[in-house]
Amino acid sequence: MSKTQVRPDSAVEDLRLVREFQAGSERAFNELVLKHRQGVFLTASGMLSSRDDAEDITQEVFIKAYQSLGGFRGESALYTWLYRITINLCLNHIRKRKVRSSFGLEQVQAVLPEADRADSDLEISELSLKARTAIAGLPEKQRAVFILRHFRGLPHAEIARIMERDEGTIKANYFQAVRKLRDKLGPYLQGKE
Repeated sequence: MSKTQVRPDSAVEDLRLVREFQAGSERAFNELVLKHRQGVFLTASGMLSSRDDAEDITQEVFIKAYQSLGGFRGESALYTWLYRITINLCLNHIRKRKVRSSFGLEQVQAVLPEADRADSDLEISELSLKARTAIAGLPEKQRAVFILRHFRGLPHAEIARIMERDEGTIKANYFQAVRKLRDKLGPYLQGKE
């Protein structure tokens, strides 16, 4: 899975579509959903252990967006606002259900250096399980920061806006998440387990 970068011209297009929606265009909202659905879903699926839960959260994000977009002032980029809604809904879902996160094999492979990827299906399966366990063991906020930084490709400053935290705190959370994943996966990747 590749990182998703948001282009500056994309934010301008988003703002144009928001203004059209605010002026009454349902088509503009549908375009926004089509444009951002995959990013919202992938973020939710990284936070949650169930594809169905991620789909439900994705739908809920866009219901909330539809209800609140009339008051959107454009003080942040639309994707920042959508990711903030996504992360908050996921954290609420996790707290309510005490669900632990896991990643699919494709995402696990994206975390690992190319040279360290396993050759056989069995090794990949074992590595996938270990990576899922390590990622699921991250504290919720570290997991959210890791997903937004590593898989969504967002800069620390943008993640700080999404999570409404200090940029230094975000950098620390990301550093701690990466360190914990290396500690958990390092021995396995080096063949010591």
